[in-house]
Amino acid sequence: MKKKLLALLLCAAMTLGLAACGKADNQQAADSGEGSKLAGDSSEEYYMVSFLSGIDYWKTCFQGMEDAAALYGVTAQYTGQTDSDVAGQVAVLEQVIAQNPKGIAVTCVNSTALEDTINSAIEQGIEVVTFDSDSPTSNRSAYLSTGNVEAGEKAAAYLAPLCNSQGKIAILYTVGAENSESRVTGFKSWCEENAPGITFVDVNDAGDTTTATDNMAAALQANEDIVGVFCVDGIAGTAGPTAVKEAGREGVKVLAFDVDKTVLDMIKSGDIDATVAQGQYNMGYWSMVMLYTQAHDLSAVDLPGFVDTGVTIVTKDTVDNYYVKE
Repeated sequence: MKKKLLALLLCAAMTLGLAACGKADNQQAADSGEGSKLAGDSSEEYYMVSFLSGIDYWKTCFQGMEDAAALYGVTAQYTGQTDSDVAGQVAVLEQVIAQNPKGIAVTCVNSTALEDTINSAIEQGIEVVTFDSDSPTSNRSAYLSTGNVEAGEKAAAYLAPLCNSQGKIAILYTVGAENSESRVTGFKSWCEENAPGITFVDVNDAGDTTTATDNMAAALQANEDIVGVFCVDGIAGTAGPTAVKEAGREGVKVLAFDVDKTVLDMIKSGDIDATVAQGQYNMGYWSMVMLYTQAHDLSAVDLPGFVDTGVTIVTKDTVDNYYVKE
C-alpha cells in the first residue's frame, strides 16, 4: 500500500512539474513574442515625421504613438523639419526612409509635395499613413485627422447657446485655408439649422497674429452688436481674445481652437470661454496601430481611407488636463 501511495505521489508530482514547465514555456514564448503577432521587437522602428517639429501640438501626437508602440514592444521615433519649408520636410522624410523603418506616420506640410517621397517609401516596403495634414494623391494607406466640418458643428453647438442663440458672431479664420473653411462651413450650417437668430461677420486672420488682431479690432469697432467670436485656427485663437480684451468688450463670448499654452492660460484667466481640442493623441495612437497592422499583415481588409479622430470642448473645468506634460 505504501509503495502504491508513493507511486501515486510521484506521478502527481511529475504531472504538476510538467504542467509548470509547460506554463513557463508558454510565458517565455509570450514574453519573447513567439506565437503572438501582437508582440514585436524593440529593434523594430516606426517613425513620426512632422513640420514645425518643436511645437507642443506634435508632442501630444507622439505621446499617443509611443503608448501604442509600447503595447507591441516596438520602438517609436520622432523627427521633423523645424519650420514650414517644403523641401526641408522632403529631405527629412528621405533621411527617415534611408533608415528602413517598418512604418512612417507623416503630417504633410504640403498636400502634393510629399507624394513622390511617400510613394517611394511604400515601394521599398515601408508602411505609410498620414495624420493631421494629408497627401491625398499619394499611396498612403490611411489618413487620420479631425473631421473639420463636424468640428465646426460642435463648436457652433457650444458657442451659439452661450450667446443665447441670437446676435452676431464674428468668425476669425484664414480665408482660403482648407481646414479653416471646412470648420466655418460646419459652424454656419449648424447655426442656420439650429440657431437661425445668429448672423455672421467673417474676419480674415491672414495667417498672421498682428494682422488678425488688427482685423478683429476693426470688426468689433464696426459691429458693436457682436456677441461672440469663433476663433477658427491657431492664429485666431490668441488674436481674437486679445482684440476683444483690448476693446473692453467684456460680454463677448470667445471660443478658440487648439490647445497651445497661451490659449489654455487665457481660459484660466477668463479671456477665453473655451477651446476646441483636436484629437492629437488619437492621431498618434491609431497611426501606430494601423502601421503595425499593415507591417504584420494582421488584417485581411484594407485600412479605412479616413479616420475622424474627433474633438473635445475644453473649459475652465478641464483645462488643466490639456497642458503638455514634460
